[in-house]
Amino acid sequence: MSTLPTLPSCPEPATIRIELYSADSLDACAYTCIDHTIRATAAVARAGLEAHLIGMAPDVVRPCGHVFVFPTGTLAATPLAVAHPRWCDRDDCQRRGRHHSRVLGMNADQPEPFALRADLVQGLHPAAQPVVRLEDSAATRLHPSMRQTRILRYRLARLLTLAEAGGTTTGTTMDADAATGSARRMSTGGPASGVNRA
Repeated sequence: MSTLPTLPSCPEPATIRIELYSADSLDACAYTCIDHTIRATAAVARAGLEAHLIGMAPDVVRPCGHVFVFPTGTLAATPLAVAHPRWCDRDDCQRRGRHHSRVLGMNADQPEPFALRADLVQGLHPAAQPVVRLEDSAATRLHPSMRQTRILRYRLARLLTLAEAGGTTTGTTMDADAATGSARRMSTGGPASGVNRA
């Protein structure tokens, strides 16, 4: 597969446009001054591309060495190096357009009305942040943020504690909340224990 060559450059304005072809695909245009045209053409040939020299329109100004890659050409489809998060499964992230962690199932030891699974996903953009993806057997998906997931963690712990307590009570809701908070601190070491702040 052809790759974009490194072309010579200088501060002079370009006077020649070189169209770069692979097979029948126009992949890029390179711009050079007259002194660097031969070297640029040779670099294009070494990269396995065809070079077609064309004059520049008088209203076009480009520096020598400038290259424009067409998004519909084969060079634009060349995979770029992707920096993976530590938790990523590294399974074809470029094609999928996002990083994925290993999927975690939530299978109980007895039949359930539907299956649940969860994983982390994150876009490929450097500024993208990870989110939790929850999915059921009907492919219904939720993507809570990391902040919502942290809150959900403690809300579920509270509900589990209330459910496991069972029975009835004549106390107030505040009493139940206080008991739940105590149980949560005993089981987790406090609200901030084990929180992933990534």
